[in-house]
Amino acid sequence: MADLEILGAKISDLDMVETVCALAAYIDVGRQQNSLEPMLHHIVTLNAEILYKAQSDPRLLDIINRAALVTPDGSGVVMAARELCGREIDRVTGIDLLQELCRRAPSLGWSVYLLGAAPGVAEAAAHNLTEQYGVNVCGWHDGYFKPEELPWILGEINEKKPDILFVGLGAPKQEFWIDENRDRLRVPLVLGVGGCFDVISGNLKRAPLAFQRLGLEWLWRLLREPWRIKRMTALPKFVLLVKREARRKRRQQAASVRLNVGRKSADENKKDVKKDKKLPQ
Repeated sequence: MADLEILGAKISDLDMVETVCALAAYIDVGRQQNSLEPMLHHIVTLNAEILYKAQSDPRLLDIINRAALVTPDGSGVVMAARELCGREIDRVTGIDLLQELCRRAPSLGWSVYLLGAAPGVAEAAAHNLTEQYGVNVCGWHDGYFKPEELPWILGEINEKKPDILFVGLGAPKQEFWIDENRDRLRVPLVLGVGGCFDVISGNLKRAPLAFQRLGLEWLWRLLREPWRIKRMTALPKFVLLVKREARRKRRQQAASVRLNVGRKSADENKKDVKKDKKLPQ
């Protein structure tokens, strides 16, 4: 497995099938580590908005780089990989990854727990996932809990012993929450999935396939939720940042080429001088 580095963040270049295989291995490792304290693997589904925010938030960038795997969740990150790394990578979005894991869960004996969204949403999402994929959803809880309720929630999750915990608290809040509680969670695999529960529950319609294929889900969501316009201003800023970084890299590469050419010319001149030298008579 190789990671690309984009604006200081490590990002996986795996496609969906490869990602699911990697996560299955993480679950196996977590299960075998210790039945009481399985090794937790934090998976970040990273979009352009969060990657842009991480440029001014060292703690968030550190969490991203300590994650077991970071998937490119968004056309902006795919574009950045092309511009800065010269690589074409596939989008692996949080909702697609969640659904793919739930699709495979019954045959592999995985159970899942849903944490997040408004009251009733996680429960509705759990019922839909069970009905559609036959996955064992061993528990759920909404994301509107008070600090004093946290010990009870962590206790319930650990008691249920899910193989996968999906956390839908919104990014980057969910990334901070997972990192803060990773030593108290006894779960092999934890994924931040943003607002996926709203879509899976039926409360929010996902963008049509045409928008998905064109990488314009953000535009669809903005049309449906105009109040997100302030958050969406991060997207053009991200594009400008990537373009600026790409120009810097090109200048750096050009300077390196000129330096190498200069060194080569100097070496050739030294050889010519040596050839011109004559032995003393």
